[in-house]
Amino acid sequence: MMNSTVISKAAAHWSSHQLADILSYCFEGYLVSFTIDGETFASRFGAEDISLNDSKVWVQDGEPKALAVITRRGQSSRLGAFAIRPELRGQGLGKQFMRQLIDEARARGDRNMWLEVIVGNDSGQALYERMGFVCQQTLVGFHATGSTQFRETGELLEIDPLTMAKKMLVDTHLRLPWLSTAETLYKLPGKAFVLNDVAYAMIIPVPHSRQFRLRMLYVDPAARGRGHAKELLIQLQERFPGLSTATAIPEQIAPLFLSSGYRQDPVTQYEMLLKF
Repeated sequence: MMNSTVISKAAAHWSSHQLADILSYCFEGYLVSFTIDGETFASRFGAEDISLNDSKVWVQDGEPKALAVITRRGQSSRLGAFAIRPELRGQGLGKQFMRQLIDEARARGDRNMWLEVIVGNDSGQALYERMGFVCQQTLVGFHATGSTQFRETGELLEIDPLTMAKKMLVDTHLRLPWLSTAETLYKLPGKAFVLNDVAYAMIIPVPHSRQFRLRMLYVDPAARGRGHAKELLIQLQERFPGLSTATAIPEQIAPLFLSSGYRQDPVTQYEMLLKF
C-alpha cells in the first residue's frame, strides 16, 4: 500500500542532467542494466524529438519515483523510456501512468503511439498489450567480429549526415523504427559515409569509450541486391574495430549482418504500436 499520493509533473521542470539521474534511478533492478548521463540524455532524446511538456515525472513525497520520456513528430508520439522505482512496482501504477499518457496523446490529436520493449520483460509487454499496443516487428543488434574477408571494390567517403538523411526521406517505401529514421539520424553527433555513390552508413561514438556504433545502413533502391551493403559493412568494421549497432535493426535484415562478419546480440526488442 502507498502511504502518500503520487503526482505527475511535466519533465520540463527538470534539467537534462536531473532527468538522466531520475531515469537511471528509476531503472534500478530492471531486466537490463541501464544508466545514462545528462549529456547523453540530451543528445539521444533530443535527436528523437523529446517533448519535455508531454514527458512526465511522477513524484511521491517530493521524490521522483517514475519517469516517462515522450517523443513526438507530427501526429505520432513514442514512449522513448518508461521506468518506475522498484518499491512502486506491482501496485498497478504502471497501468495508471500509461493510461494518463495515452489519454493525453489522444487529447492532443495524436493518431498513434509507438514504443519498444525488451524481449523477456514479460510484465512490461503484458501491460502494453492490455493497453492496446500490438507488436509490429522484432529489433535486434550486432557486434562486428572482423572474421570475414572481402575484396574491396569501392572507396569509403565521408559525407554530410544530412545528405544521407535527404536520400532516405525521399524513399517513400522506407518504414524504419523511430530510432533509425532520417529525422533521428541527422541530429546525432556522428559521421556519415557513402560507398560507390549508392550505399550509406551513419556512425556515432559510444559515450565514454573509444568504440563506435552503426546507427543506419541504407542503399539506393535501384542498387540493392548487388553486394554494396555487405561491402560497406565489412569496410566499416575494418575502419572501426569493435563496431556495434543499436538494438534497432529489423530482424529480417539479420542474414546480411551475419554474412558480413557480425554476431547477433542476445538482447532483442519488440516494436509495438497503439493506433487511436
